[in-house]
Amino acid sequence: MKRLTAKVRAKQDLDHQVWKLIKKFEIQDKKILVALSGGVDSVALLTVLSKLLPGAQLGACYFHHGDDNNQEYRSDALEYCEKLCKKLSVSFFALKSKALAKSEAQYREQRYEALARLQRDENFEVLATGHHADDLLETRLMRIVRGTGGQGLVAMSYFSGGVFRPFLETPKVELRKYLRAEKIRAFEDPSNRLLDPFRNWIREDWLKSLEKRQKGAVKSLARSLEILAQELQSVDHKPGSDLLALNEAYKSQKTQGLSRAYYLTLTPFEQRRLLAQYLFSLGKRDFSQSQLEEVQKRLDKSQKVISFKVSGCQWEINAEQIKVES
Repeated sequence: MKRLTAKVRAKQDLDHQVWKLIKKFEIQDKKILVALSGGVDSVALLTVLSKLLPGAQLGACYFHHGDDNNQEYRSDALEYCEKLCKKLSVSFFALKSKALAKSEAQYREQRYEALARLQRDENFEVLATGHHADDLLETRLMRIVRGTGGQGLVAMSYFSGGVFRPFLETPKVELRKYLRAEKIRAFEDPSNRLLDPFRNWIREDWLKSLEKRQKGAVKSLARSLEILAQELQSVDHKPGSDLLALNEAYKSQKTQGLSRAYYLTLTPFEQRRLLAQYLFSLGKRDFSQSQLEEVQKRLDKSQKVISFKVSGCQWEINAEQIKVES
């Protein structure tokens, strides 16, 4: 009987946690689209939201990444997601990629572009994703290795840019417990067990080895990075620290992107920080410190008009502006 009570309490705790965030960000009356993969995190998210909000406010979308070696799983997951939505009385949408992606970044871009189109077409005001505490730690570690800078530690937030991520402090193991208590199963993508791409290696090899070496180390590492991120955010809110905002004062009506005149007033460190803030504002995440330094090196040239490609972005520079072409 105690075990059952613990399960009920765990369910109520997660439901309550998500409801508090819904109220905090005032999205209880908004139309919400759930990015549904069939995995533990997104299934738990859909289950929680279906209990807290009217069915008419919710929708869920499965994005099929195309027919490759993993196509059997994707077709099964799509069928599962459709049945789950029917069970929960949630509108279901299925989308499929027209071209196979070649990297994790391309997979993510295809998925979010498709979801954004669906949001516009169906008037969804909020996109909800199942990103959890483990995802946040992995993202931060990847960005540290790439040398993204302080912005990389800040990473994701509960609600920003119309995206709601209520599980950022919830480990995946807790989401598994929640689904067991709800008697709902989820699909596990077999590609998650591969040691390539880099994120999977961090999850399946490095972090597990660290925890085996020192019990509790992963939790401590996650907490330390969270504290650092909070400290960086507090610094960023001080006057003069948001270089991207200060850039606006230098821009003329014709200037797009960054003001080249303002850029030239900054120290080399501040220049890299401004470039990083600019890329983050465009939704660009997969860049390294060395790539920022390469852009900086190109901008050191005295010529007025420059065009080059770095970090997967096409940079167009003239006498007034520094711009990434979308």
